[in-house]
Amino acid sequence: MRDYKLKIDLLPKGAWDNDLSKTLPKKDWDILRNKCYERANHRCEICGYQTDDLDAHEVWDFNVNKKTQTLKNIIGICSRCHGVIHLRNSQRLGYGKNAKKHFMKVNNASELDFATHLTEAQILFEERNSVYYWKMVVDLKMFGGEGIELKDSYRKKIENPYSEQELFNLRNACNLMPRILNVDVNNYNGAITVKCDKTNKIELYDENGLIKTKYNFGRNFTNTFSIKGLDCKEVYFKLTGEYGETQSKLFQLTGWE
Repeated sequence: MRDYKLKIDLLPKGAWDNDLSKTLPKKDWDILRNKCYERANHRCEICGYQTDDLDAHEVWDFNVNKKTQTLKNIIGICSRCHGVIHLRNSQRLGYGKNAKKHFMKVNNASELDFATHLTEAQILFEERNSVYYWKMVVDLKMFGGEGIELKDSYRKKIENPYSEQELFNLRNACNLMPRILNVDVNNYNGAITVKCDKTNKIELYDENGLIKTKYNFGRNFTNTFSIKGLDCKEVYFKLTGEYGETQSKLFQLTGWE
């Protein structure tokens, strides 16, 4: 990939919730971002635009083989440069054309250069998506965060016990019992999403007992359970309705290779 001054950096799915602004307490993130603004001295560290309204952008290095994401820098940048880096979000909000123009201006690049760079960024994005869980390597002292510690965000891999054929059979079962319509496991964010009907209550259990309860007041019920922070080997859910209970199969929680 050509070494542009301003690059498109599509964050891999497994790292979407790993940014420091989400994982650190607000007071700690405020310390880091204010230190970043001091270093930037009212100028975008990419394009040089002078402004008092900078964004604190985290620069990460991803190693697919080691499955690590290492914090390389926290820089102060303008909203236009930030919009190029996170191009997909800009496109979703309707600012894709503006981001493209800014990329070309800052890098003195052509439309072909932009298209080529975007294709390369998308290929890299797909390659990095082969990793579901990234181990974070962070030294906050380098960025003015002396004494600030990042809590371990480790989560386990979820094994989905349901096949498509099993889910099809469950959806077509004709009885009055609570019915499982679909089960989706997302190992990028560590979550189990359950869709069901004839259900007033859904409960998540591990081998030690009840973890969480959600109530429903409509016909269909869709709920997502996060397994982040759970220190157990397996979980299951129980559906409760007017005419009885339905218990799910066991979801095994294992370590990452």
